[in-house]
Amino acid sequence: MEKYYLWLLLALGEGAPEITQLLGSTGSAEAAYEAFRSNTAPLGPEMSEKASRTTLESAEKLLNEIGKLGIKMITMESPYYPELLKTQENPPCVLFAYGNIGLLKNKLLTVVGSRAVTGYTQSVIPQVIGELGRDYTIAGSLSEGCDQLVCLNTLRCGTPFIEVMPCGITHTYPKGSRTLRRFLVQNGGLLITECLPRTRASNASFLRRSRIIGGISAVTLVLQAGAESGALATAEFSKAPVFLPPNDVFRPEYAGTVSAVRKGFKMYYGPKDIEAAFRRAKEKDNGTASEKPRLRRRPQPEQQSPKPEKKEHKTTAPAEAPKSAPQEPEFESEKHRALYLAIQGLDHPASVEELIAITCFEAADIAELLLDLELSDTIVNKYNRYSVT
Repeated sequence: MEKYYLWLLLALGEGAPEITQLLGSTGSAEAAYEAFRSNTAPLGPEMSEKASRTTLESAEKLLNEIGKLGIKMITMESPYYPELLKTQENPPCVLFAYGNIGLLKNKLLTVVGSRAVTGYTQSVIPQVIGELGRDYTIAGSLSEGCDQLVCLNTLRCGTPFIEVMPCGITHTYPKGSRTLRRFLVQNGGLLITECLPRTRASNASFLRRSRIIGGISAVTLVLQAGAESGALATAEFSKAPVFLPPNDVFRPEYAGTVSAVRKGFKMYYGPKDIEAAFRRAKEKDNGTASEKPRLRRRPQPEQQSPKPEKKEHKTTAPAEAPKSAPQEPEFESEKHRALYLAIQGLDHPASVEELIAITCFEAADIAELLLDLELSDTIVNKYNRYSVT
């Protein structure tokens, strides 16, 4: 089966949307090949001509070479292929892997950032990775700046790291990353890419890499991003929740993350934010998100209309039941209740800054309390402005 996937890549090109269309219409890589051979494949003249120049024998030869290099092929039919990645608009039909492919079955957290890393971000990375590296497998790249620091700190914590490469596994990118990459693999890590082994990095492959980095994890954390940062491309491709740690909103190095927060991305205040996002994703997958809310509203008392009075030759209409006052939700703690009342008491959607000023709670506590209230559908969050339901 693997040779047919290789034929698709050689015939149509890495990342070609026609591959996804063929697999969708035929059901398998082998069926796609047979459809082409019988002239029933839904390909245009240009793609058909390109595919006609590729033989199955060339794919078999490449498959043999890949095996000798110790590279594994993870097709869309493999149990190791990330399920979340399949939900992307044009997912890669194959991931080439070198190292511990078992990591792809773990709880994956994507962590990325800018190349021009600031001193503040450098100081934050060890703390963030130290907090999260114990519970998650970190995925990212080895680009200069934030991404290499994330990898180094992950390995220092004794946690394996997954690098998503913008080139074939036999190539080195960026220049000077060969030693770190070898150390990564020796410490139980994994290299993955959709590029054939001898493919060099290009502008197109960087963009395709972003959709993989953002697509394999249930949560993405962007440490730093300027207005034109490539880290934002990863966030845009991610269908999972995206978190950004607090930073200096006036510095241009964080202009991209500030813009992302305005679009509705979440602020990261600690590991509980990430865990809550994973919990919600799991409940959604299991179909239990609405069945087990952490906070439940008290049931409304049943109201019965009084019986009509019996009068001679007359019957009065049933009296209308008196309206009861709205019932207050049931809360886990007094802090939950205090925060709910603070939001309820405002005549406009509340910002986090307003709620900190009103309640005098710590920022980290506010973030956790807001997530709890969101999970119970007690409050609504729109563009990081909160109002009661």
